[in-house]
Amino acid sequence: MKRTIVLGVALLFAPGLYGQDSIDSLESRLNRNPSDPVTMMQLGRAYHKKAVAGNTDAVDKGFECFDKILTSDPTNAVALVYRGSLWTMRARDAWWPFTKLHDADRGVDEMDKAVELAPDVIEVRIVRGINSTQLPSMFRRNPIAMRDFATLLARPDFPHLDPGLQSTIYYWAGVASDQDNQPDKARELFRKAAECAPGSGTAERAKAKLKELS
Repeated sequence: MKRTIVLGVALLFAPGLYGQDSIDSLESRLNRNPSDPVTMMQLGRAYHKKAVAGNTDAVDKGFECFDKILTSDPTNAVALVYRGSLWTMRARDAWWPFTKLHDADRGVDEMDKAVELAPDVIEVRIVRGINSTQLPSMFRRNPIAMRDFATLLARPDFPHLDPGLQSTIYYWAGVASDQDNQPDKARELFRKAAECAPGSGTAERAKAKLKELS
């Protein structure tokens, strides 16, 4: 079971995953079996990925998926952390300042609750950690990101994780360290991100960060 979860997380952060063809395929599969929670989760992840890229329609569609999962299982930490992340994107896209603050606060609360429910689930930590590096500094979430990535790096099984997943964790730990004004630590983390998955998109982003910090 643990191996399946780790593989799923590695695939989640693979470049090019969940393009429109994949979304169409997942929607078709869900139409044939509307109560399939696995397909519902995969589709929710796919819409979350598009939402991160700025697609506002994907935010709403992602909510539909995770709302259904959480209606059936309110303790599903993976669905909860993604829905929390979507709330912060709804805040990103909102026009009224009060709405922005309300939605961002709700998202933060849901992501924190997800980690409370499942502190050892890699996907939950990664989603909250990445999201926390992206929120405005007024929310004071970078220390949360630092803690999430420190927890992931300290896992006994970290050396055995998929190299692409390791690279993702190193990279975002580097981003959090850079935001914490720790350039030496950030450089070391970006170097590891580039080395453990050479040729990957994350490795290239890490190299770009190293140039910025040189």
